Amino acid sequence: MIITGGSIITDQGPTRADVHFEGSRITDIIAPGELAGSSEIIDAGGLLVLPGGIDAHTHFGMPLGNGISSLGWRESSEAALLGGTTTIIDFANPAVGEPLPQAVARWRDMADGNILCDYGLHTTVTDVSADRLAEIPALVQKGIATFKGFLAYKGRLMLDPREMKLLMEAVRKSGAMLLVHAEDGEMNAAAEETLLNTGRTGPNWHPLAHPDESEEKAVAEVLALAEETGCPLTIVHMSLAGSLKLLKNARVNRDDNSILVGEVCLHHLFADSGLYKAGHGAALAAICSPPLRTAGNCADLLAGLVNGDLDFLSTDHCEFSLAAKSAAAAGGFPRVPNGCGGVGERMVVSHTLAVATGKMTLARWIETCCRRPAELMGLKDRKGQLAPGFDADIVLFDPTAEYRWEPLGSSDRAGSLWTGLPVTGRVRDVWLRGRQVVAGGKLTLDQPGGEFLPRHL
Repeated sequence: MIITGGSIITDQGPTRADVHFEGSRITDIIAPGELAGSSEIIDAGGLLVLPGGIDAHTHFGMPLGNGISSLGWRESSEAALLGGTTTIIDFANPAVGEPLPQAVARWRDMADGNILCDYGLHTTVTDVSADRLAEIPALVQKGIATFKGFLAYKGRLMLDPREMKLLMEAVRKSGAMLLVHAEDGEMNAAAEETLLNTGRTGPNWHPLAHPDESEEKAVAEVLALAEETGCPLTIVHMSLAGSLKLLKNARVNRDDNSILVGEVCLHHLFADSGLYKAGHGAALAAICSPPLRTAGNCADLLAGLVNGDLDFLSTDHCEFSLAAKSAAAAGGFPRVPNGCGGVGERMVVSHTLAVATGKMTLARWIETCCRRPAELMGLKDRKGQLAPGFDADIVLFDPTAEYRWEPLGSSDRAGSLWTGLPVTGRVRDVWLRGRQVVAGGKLTLDQPGGEFLPRHL
């Protein structure tokens, strides 16, 4: 097959080129019209030809209480494909006392046969006993290249500094990378207790249970531990300009061999804390952790993503319907499931609010949404680029289409942060490993299904 007439994105901007692929792999990127005799020609005139998006931070179908997050694996991956994302990396979360390999197997049992896009897994570690840490090297050999630790959620997921250091040492020795949710669990718990004891239980109070100081303290702490242990580190969903400044300063002083990565999520760039004052429903929809911050923080984080101080753009996709959040809110904001949708929105919303506004180049957009997450998360030779030998994960994108956003697939309209947003850009067609999975903005009937991706750093 040849996709002809479109423009690929290079460091110099859009460049007319044809993309040739056979089977599941790209074979050539060539000047327009050089190849002939293909069994099928796909006209991409006036469109951008992009690599499939990589969302390195999602929560699809995660068991939570009596339900699951994000509707389910099929429904969430449907939104991903429709939004131009062909690969996600989700989180295997062990139950109390559960061995890490068993948690990974359980997550794969849930995903395989249900997920429509390709996927990898991070593994969360909340128990740093010798038995659990000893399980890490074998998982790395099987393609689990990244693990996650929490400084947040006291009494549930939180590791104290001593425990975090033990985890970092084990991850470094195994040749893996550690992702950290950097909020101070003790500080958050104290703030939440004060709010509840004074009757401030509505969803508008949620951000006060996650003060700025909590994130900045935890970021400083985890950066110091990374320097001490030499552990490769990604700080996930950074939400504050102050946190970004700490990361920048650590990089200035880092050893040449150290790896310090900063991730930002869609909602922390383009939605702000004003939603907590916009009424009960808006505040419920915006409950996530870390919470939405001020517009000034959003602007500084976007500038950091544009200039390279932040490395890539994810979503932390963990969608709950507004009805589900509303039902839980009767018990106070701590009972409301945390999370926002975004896997279907990431490409179009970021194009609208960063690229179309002139704040970000097309090249940097593709770098942050496709190439860098693939490179940093162990998929650098297979995903995230239009290049010979790479998977034929290809998106045809109309950069001029203008309309109002509606959530994709089964996503909840009422609980979305993005419903009704005027947007510029539309995903028209998508191929996954050479098979067309979206045509004219709709899923094809013949879905190949997603594959598990072993990853190695």
